[in-house]
Amino acid sequence: MRSLLMRRERKPAELLLVPMIDIFTVLVAFLLMTAVFSRIAIMEIDLPSSVASNPTEPKFRLEIIVRQDGFELTDGKQVIGTIEKVNGAYDLNALTERTLAVKREHPTSEDVSVLSERKVPYNDLVQVMDAIRSVELPASDALVAAQAATGAHTVKVALFTNIALGDAP
Repeated sequence: MRSLLMRRERKPAELLLVPMIDIFTVLVAFLLMTAVFSRIAIMEIDLPSSVASNPTEPKFRLEIIVRQDGFELTDGKQVIGTIEKVNGAYDLNALTERTLAVKREHPTSEDVSVLSERKVPYNDLVQVMDAIRSVELPASDALVAAQAATGAHTVKVALFTNIALGDAP
């Protein structure tokens, strides 16, 4: 009798895939619901042009030259000011303050060229662009008097939003 049982051919076991597909479906749904979708901010940047679009009307354009030893602010013809590095790091607060002073002199201007030397790290360029794009001012400031009607203590003010990148001379 034992020999009869041993001679009987064994059928291969069937593999049920439906429960495994169900598990993977639940797993994919769970991963999609718990995934963090990061939002990428994209800023439009232009290349500085050598020819003005309207040659009859001279328009003020701020140029910030990022050098290894600091910043140089010009209007394309003359130097407005320089900002040296502090303890080996760029002084972004001083850059924002100087940019705010220029914005007070030219309130309608929004164009700026950020010109950098070749060995300036990309992260430093991004920080420079963030420093000159906007600033938070107290609501009592004259530059934000029109926007202060909202009742906020500080108001974010746009400084120079049309940014062009280029190589430093």
